[in-house]
Amino acid sequence: MSALFSSTRDTFAPGLFDGVTVAVTGSGSGIGRLTAIRFAALGARVSLCGRRPHALEESKLLVDEAACAAGFKTSCFVASADVKQPATLAAWVTDTVDALGPVDVLVCNAGANFLAPAASISPNGFATVVGTVLLGTWNTVHAWFPHLSERGRASIVMMAATNGYTASPLMAHSGAGKAGMLNLTQTLAVEWAGLGIRVNAVAPGPVDTEGANARLWADAEARARVEQTVPLGRMGNARDCADAVLFLCSPAASFMTGTTLTIDGGNFLKPLPALL
Repeated sequence: MSALFSSTRDTFAPGLFDGVTVAVTGSGSGIGRLTAIRFAALGARVSLCGRRPHALEESKLLVDEAACAAGFKTSCFVASADVKQPATLAAWVTDTVDALGPVDVLVCNAGANFLAPAASISPNGFATVVGTVLLGTWNTVHAWFPHLSERGRASIVMMAATNGYTASPLMAHSGAGKAGMLNLTQTLAVEWAGLGIRVNAVAPGPVDTEGANARLWADAEARARVEQTVPLGRMGNARDCADAVLFLCSPAASFMTGTTLTIDGGNFLKPLPALL
């Protein structure tokens, strides 16, 4: 295989984010964790945020290891915060800036989901998922806005999903929340462009992460059914999504705002089986 297409070849220049400070919600596992690791490996200072202190400490160890392996001084801050509770986010903003200095990049990755027919989802269950996915994202960008607007240049990336594009059977709550995120991305991109803040999103399709594997395709048969819907023949992984975030925050995307990158191996565009 050509090195150009090798999964072990790093696309990004060493030190690309040296001197940049990044804040990531939902960074205790999965895509959020690997996004933080990838930023650190390319020189960034990183602030981790989530609800599980032990998981965040594990992420911090991995972030520190990645930074050191790449020859950068370790600079990682950890805060326990819940995106559904604005007061905890306000404290995270203050503590992050005190610990690491001005922040340049915000990644809104906190999520929640479970499979259930729409009629079986309780009002509390619906509110919990939408409260994390959509309201939690709003709480996060709202908490960071005063700081980012003062910077005069910043990048925000929201972790949406392809189930926000269309009907989302068994995930009415998540699909509604992700659809709201896509609109929020575009709206804030327009409103905040004059302040130097770019706002983009990443929309993964089926992704192989610990959380998704436990909640959405818990056995080999279910996983195989999902993989068969992906034209490129596999599920995505956290690296696919994390590197899309890195691209959107890089100089290569400096003229991009209000854009959503679909990372799904063609899953969303698949033809009807009868037409194959």
